[in-house]
Amino acid sequence: MWFVNDSRCGAVIAVIAGLSMAGTANAKLNDDEVAQLGMTGTPLTPVGATRAGNAAGTIPEWTGGIQAPPANFKAGAGWADPFADDKPLFTITAQNYEQYKDNLLPGQIAMFKQYPDSFRMHVYPTRRSTSYPGWFVEATKAQAKTIEICPQYAEKNEMCLLNVQPGGGVPFPIPKIPEEAGWNTLLGHYNGTTMDAMGNGALIDSLGNRTDVIMRSREFWPYQLPADKKPTNEWFTQWGGAFLCDSWQIEQPPRSSGLVFGGCMFAQNVDFQVYLYVPGQRRVRKAPEIGFHDSPSFASDGQRTVSSRWMWWFGGKEPRHSYKLEQGKELFVSANSYKIADPNLNYDDIYGKKHINQDLLRYELHRVWVIDGELKAGYRHLYKRHVAYFDEDTWMGVAFEAYDAKDRLWRMGEQHVLNLYDKPLLRIMGDSQIDLINGRYTTYPYWHGTAGRLTGFGPPKFETTEESTVDISVYTPQGLRKFGTR
Repeated sequence: MWFVNDSRCGAVIAVIAGLSMAGTANAKLNDDEVAQLGMTGTPLTPVGATRAGNAAGTIPEWTGGIQAPPANFKAGAGWADPFADDKPLFTITAQNYEQYKDNLLPGQIAMFKQYPDSFRMHVYPTRRSTSYPGWFVEATKAQAKTIEICPQYAEKNEMCLLNVQPGGGVPFPIPKIPEEAGWNTLLGHYNGTTMDAMGNGALIDSLGNRTDVIMRSREFWPYQLPADKKPTNEWFTQWGGAFLCDSWQIEQPPRSSGLVFGGCMFAQNVDFQVYLYVPGQRRVRKAPEIGFHDSPSFASDGQRTVSSRWMWWFGGKEPRHSYKLEQGKELFVSANSYKIADPNLNYDDIYGKKHINQDLLRYELHRVWVIDGELKAGYRHLYKRHVAYFDEDTWMGVAFEAYDAKDRLWRMGEQHVLNLYDKPLLRIMGDSQIDLINGRYTTYPYWHGTAGRLTGFGPPKFETTEESTVDISVYTPQGLRKFGTR
């Protein structure tokens, strides 16, 4: 393995190859490394991104992100675009994409070839809009000095974390192996403590016919909580403590209404411990297939996998791919696509016949981390190769590609992350995942503004460590039953 980190020289390229953690037993950052992180005057931003812009001047320096809501922001009416006056620099189409291919993803190029009449990318000036609350910055510095990937990973390929500190933060802001970067993609962004929102996990077939799958999503991130705020129920304290709890409840279509799951992932047990309430049976059962590697995502008709949620995830405590990591790759990715947060949109405005409405999206040139996973010998997975891309300023996924056993590019996805500047929080507000072989596409249950308006639920509720509106009993097998309705 080798790692290059010369962040003061602008763009950084690092390739870290291999799976074994041999030689990297102590991944904690020392004081000199932590001193590279900061809000001002440091080579790295608080989350480990390169502060400086690129040599060409097409990526600017990070100067703190959005510090206040725009003048036209109104609480409860979506998130107004703080860059509404920006005009596209250019639009990439099937006719001119070759001119820009050095900054395009393979999945995007495949889309230009497959849908030449409708797929396009409006490219805008790059706005490094991500901002962080001060406590998150300090929590990152504290977390990075203690947290480690457990030795069981090197010894027997079992993923877990040790010495996790209360209070959240980016676990590995200067990652030295791909797996550390992988943990950052799940834990290394501040998305608040709880979410309660309605969403549409729409399913669109190859003829453009759409099924709206309306779900209520409840998220809880105990990892982000300080010690005195963490739940004391033994369900949440086992296995080193819960770091993510999740629940989806189907509202429509009617045949699935009332189906609800709830469960958690833990620091020392990454397998999702989840239970499912089936209204027709009126009972709660353990559902190990939910949240496990390449099993179909809940209510996706087999079109999404667990491992492509957030564009990429280990999917379980025994990773099935070996990984390479690349830092500093400059690509056109979705960023600051505030149009999708407009609650006045209707589903027909969002979902096209072949892909989502590209005119709602804003692309910018960003530096990204790339995790490239290749299936290990002796393991099975739907994706022989899974490549995912993460914005350096957020650690959140912006795109992925998946390849089948014949090395064909099978699926591609894009994810749309916004800075909800009134909190501030980072949140995924939309995505799409496209099967390039069968022509179908789907989305995870985002598009919260539209779904909330059309169902009468109202705006999504994103809370901070000081507030919570989610009844966390939905994540326990004992409490799940009361949430099931028909």
